[in-house]
Amino acid sequence: MVLILASASKARRRLLQNLNIQFKVLVSDIDEDAFYYKDISKLVQALSAAKAESVISIIKTNNGLNNDSRNINAVIACDSLFEFKGEIFGKPVNNQEALERWKRMSSQDGSLYTGHSLYFKPRLQNGKRSKEFTGMVKNVVATKISFENLSELEIESYVNTGEPLECAGGFAIEGKGGAFIRQIEGCYSNVIGLSLPWLRQALIQADLLSLLI
Repeated sequence: MVLILASASKARRRLLQNLNIQFKVLVSDIDEDAFYYKDISKLVQALSAAKAESVISIIKTNNGLNNDSRNINAVIACDSLFEFKGEIFGKPVNNQEALERWKRMSSQDGSLYTGHSLYFKPRLQNGKRSKEFTGMVKNVVATKISFENLSELEIESYVNTGEPLECAGGFAIEGKGGAFIRQIEGCYSNVIGLSLPWLRQALIQADLLSLLI
């Protein structure tokens, strides 16, 4: 039984590895810039679903999977974006943008939204799995984040680490950025990029809890 993570995110890989879940990585080839919604929830959900569907297309062509494609029972994809004062933030494009964001976010709060999509092969009446990924579990998880009041030196030093350029919103709660977050309201792992409580419930619905236990 194989789970595919449709993401190049090292943070999401670590979350699954920490749970001792066996998985493989296949990265989607969608153009994220082609998606536009004013509503951040709709945007992250659409992006996560598109990533999963893209990887399923790759699986169907057996591209680079050898004989493993027949054993793949589920594909999970996620997309995270940060909403601040009505604006949607992805990864900063450069240090200057990261600096400007952090000067605005200091002592303020916003919300990190992650769209989750699990596509799976449902179990048939005969106990076997379908050959098609017709089962789906989707949801958006949001976590409110409050930031510390930071000095310009702290902001500049953090941006110079390069970490903000790798993360939606410009911070990593599990990295150096964690020292600048005063509190969160909601799911911690969601801020990293994948809500583990959501994952458990999704695997239960897909009859794939054996991946977790």
